[in-house]
Amino acid sequence: MYDVIIAGGGPAGSIAAERAARSGLDVLMLEKAVYPRHKTCGGGVTQKALDIIGGIDKGLIERETFGARIFLPDYRNFAGMLETRVAVMTRRANLDHWLANRAGDRGAVVHDGEAVKDVLFTEDCVEVVTSENRYRSRMIIGSDGVNSTVARRSGIRTRWGADIGMCLEAEVELGETGVDECVGDRLVEFYFIGDRGYGWIFPKRDHISIGIGEFAPRVSDLKGSFSRFVRDVSIRKNIDIEGRINGINSYRIPVGGFDRRIHGDRVLLTGDAAGFVDPFLGEGIYYALKSGEIAAGVAACAVESDDFSERFLQEYVARCEKEFNYDLKSALKFANFTYGHQNLFLKAIWRDKKLFMEYMRTARGDVTYTEFNRWCARRSPVTLAKLIIGR
Repeated sequence: MYDVIIAGGGPAGSIAAERAARSGLDVLMLEKAVYPRHKTCGGGVTQKALDIIGGIDKGLIERETFGARIFLPDYRNFAGMLETRVAVMTRRANLDHWLANRAGDRGAVVHDGEAVKDVLFTEDCVEVVTSENRYRSRMIIGSDGVNSTVARRSGIRTRWGADIGMCLEAEVELGETGVDECVGDRLVEFYFIGDRGYGWIFPKRDHISIGIGEFAPRVSDLKGSFSRFVRDVSIRKNIDIEGRINGINSYRIPVGGFDRRIHGDRVLLTGDAAGFVDPFLGEGIYYALKSGEIAAGVAACAVESDDFSERFLQEYVARCEKEFNYDLKSALKFANFTYGHQNLFLKAIWRDKKLFMEYMRTARGDVTYTEFNRWCARRSPVTLAKLIIGR
């Protein structure tokens, strides 16, 4: 019998497996795909996420980004850069494989190509049924994404409500020179072209990730919006992005900041399975890593105490709330305001560049959303004056 089984081998699962194994637990991590496997994701890893990982191999870094270029609906744009790195761009297939290998090196048993089919809970253990075998464990950590089998089989969540969105994304090969011409040096691009979401271009070494997302439960004609977005960008940049797309990937994103149940007897949910995603940017890697790290720590305490009750595992909820989930609620307030008053928000960051620069510090991890919201409140008279004066 294992101390803990982890379902899902993305960033949340791998960091949980690595940290739990380092604590001396007998750990099994199950990943349904075979590494290195494709993961639909822009591949941006913020500095605060890198700080949790403890740094990654240089070979995994496709590009470093220090700022962003913002495009308004009429394609007017501006850019801002920090002196310190905001994020790195990676290929998720390579990053996730590296994280899983590191977990294995620390002592976790890692099985890829083995999907979790069912999870059975008893008074004494958790039984996990896979495509290959049956395993028993003292508890389970569900790191198996937005469509989490662990969440469903534990009864924690059977379906999402209005708190989820949808994204479409494609990888486009341009060559290193083509990427430089498309995006420029050390920048990512965000296009505010929808009511509650944005388009993006993330530069990699020799290709770009281009996508569009809407953070709403029912999205009308997102595929059409994606096609128009890619066509417009191709024309404006005079680069044939549209003609080089070989496939479009879709994925659902839960919106963070809502009160949700994330644990039960012998079970914890992490990352997307728990709904830990930035409700403004849609960034989830940091929250996956952070929740996986916390889950491993609480699991170690549960094993030491031989107590896997929902009451004991409430410590996981308390730590997530303290370390990031309270701030996700602040992020949701910011997202609701900005997307609810998008024209006003875009005019504000157009006129008041300090507002934009402070948000980049928030994305980097120097400032929390709670601190950023307070800063905006103090800054509002200056921003308002700039809006009135028009400069």
